[in-house]
Order: sequence, then C-alpha cells, then structure tokens
Amino acid sequence: MRYRIFFVLLVSVFSLSAMGQYFSYGGKLGLSFPGYQKERIASQRITTAFSVTGGLNFTDNFMIQAEIGYERKGNKLPPEYSDDPFDWVRGDTTFFTKSNLDYITFPVFAKFKIGRSNNFYFQAGGYYAYLLNAKLSGVKGGESITGENILPGLSRTDYGIVAGAGLETPIRRELSLLLDIKYNYGMKDLIIDPEVIGPSDQLRNKSFIMSMGIVILVD
Repeated sequence: MRYRIFFVLLVSVFSLSAMGQYFSYGGKLGLSFPGYQKERIASQRITTAFSVTGGLNFTDNFMIQAEIGYERKGNKLPPEYSDDPFDWVRGDTTFFTKSNLDYITFPVFAKFKIGRSNNFYFQAGGYYAYLLNAKLSGVKGGESITGENILPGLSRTDYGIVAGAGLETPIRRELSLLLDIKYNYGMKDLIIDPEVIGPSDQLRNKSFIMSMGIVILVD
C-alpha cells in the first residue's frame, strides 16, 4: 500500500508542472557510502549512485523535486569485526561479509534555496526503493562463499527519510552545476524470511551520498 501512495505522489508532482514558475530537470552521478543502522562501526563500502531529476520551482527559493535513480546499498566489514548484521541474523557462526543490495530509488523532497547567484540549498523529504538484486559474499565458519542469493529473505521494498544540502551554481541562464550531499535513513525492516536470513532482528538501510550533476531550467 505504501508504494502505491508514493507512486501517486510522484506522478502528482510531475503532473502539477503548470502550477510552478518554471520546470527543471537534469541528472546526478556520485559516490554512496552505505551501511546498516545496527553496525557499531562504519561500513567500508563505497559504491556508485546515479539519478535523473525533475522539479517544480514555485518561487526562486522553493521547489518540489522528484528523482528516479539507482543505488547500491549493503555493507563491507573487516575480518576482525565479528558483530556485523549478518553475524547476528545468521546465527551461531562468525560471518565476515560484503553484501550487495541493488535498488531503484524514488526520492521526493522539498528544496529550499538561499542566495541569488550561487544558491546554497537544503532539502528534506522521503524515498521509496525497490530491491532488484541481493548477494552476500564472505567467510562463514572458515568456508568462503561468493555471491550467495539472499533476495528471498529480504523485503523487496524500502522507504525512509531523505535530508541534505548542496550548492547550485549557474553556468549560463538555463544551465546550472550541482554539488549535492544527501543522507538516507531507512525506516523499513528488511528481513522477512528468517529461514533464509537467520534469526530475525531489525535490519535497516542507511547511506550517505555525495554527487555532482547538472540542471536545465525550462521557463
């Protein structure tokens, strides 16, 4: 039900373009630093993320923006760290992991700009994500495994909160360069099948994304 509500919201944002002062669209490419909220140390994962974006500018300083993108989440932890999420969800053996969770993401958020030329901005909203693929690699009980499919044990959907800031610098009248930072805080427990994943406990995503992009303005 939640993903239907999010889809209706996404469509509504784009369908209201006539109400805005002008419309903008573009793309972003960046680095993502994902992990899980249960981890007591930071994951060592560094992955890629990219998206296409469109927004309705209601004033020079306020807009509603929606994106469609790809993001690889998961974690990567060193062998000396045994208390990672896939240790306690797997059960009685020490498990050192690298997990790959590939998502199509749909963030929608409000964006507030400060300044006239170089526009600093703040953004806040929510996201919905659909899981395409989930693999696990590592060492379990002294035995190496590579690319074990864990998709059947995970929820195909995720949702959460988006917050961030950035800088939008005009190159010319219709074109601007973006420097963007964004933090995603997952609110959905990903574990749905303990028979596949192990003893159930909450497993939620988090990620920090730094990206660059371009935005084209349409009056």
